[in-house]
Amino acid sequence: MTSALDAQLAELLKRCSENCAGRGSKVVSMSEDAARLELLWLQYLTTSQLTGTANCLLEGTRSAIREGVSCVALGLVRPALNSLRLQIDLVLGWLYFKDHAVEWGRVQCTGDGFKMKTELLKYISDSYDRFGARFGILRECKTRTQDDPYRLLSAHIHGQSQYVLPQVQVPSDIVASTVAQDEAVMLQRECSEFLTDVLWSIYAERWSSLPSDLVGTLDKRFVSVAQRAAFYA
Repeated sequence: MTSALDAQLAELLKRCSENCAGRGSKVVSMSEDAARLELLWLQYLTTSQLTGTANCLLEGTRSAIREGVSCVALGLVRPALNSLRLQIDLVLGWLYFKDHAVEWGRVQCTGDGFKMKTELLKYISDSYDRFGARFGILRECKTRTQDDPYRLLSAHIHGQSQYVLPQVQVPSDIVASTVAQDEAVMLQRECSEFLTDVLWSIYAERWSSLPSDLVGTLDKRFVSVAQRAAFYA
């Protein structure tokens, strides 16, 4: 029994090593490009928007990006999906807790008081003027395939559909196909644009202080001068 298990684990190690050696650099490069806008926002937020409360959530977002990329480089797609969804949870959580020190302290001390995504988006929509209108405009000119990639990621994580269930007979089966790995990288791009649109809808009036790459990328998405004017109005 032990020898059979050792052989299975050796095969798992072999497949992960081969995946990382064969296409790890490509995966990392593709993932960095996919997360580019999100990383630019994180740089801006940590440079000029920190309040001293819940700052660690933004660093946690960076770590979640690295974690997801590392998992895909090894061929481990299902764990990467957790890291992708976590990025959305952390950024939305920061947008709330950065201005709610008491609530943040409660979560840290008791583990109680966590906010769900729907609660956070409602808070954001209620708290920032024109958030809904701006987010709607960006949805009209999105380049991502999913309006809300969080829903797709949640479907995989909760596993309440036969189409998203794991199919693992031996340990090495957790190494996903190259097609699935590339789809995970695409989902990183979807998450990055979704978070970008949330943040743009909050910070649009500060466009002049934002990284030029963020502004230039957004301007290319607008389909008309009128749409751009409506967004920045």
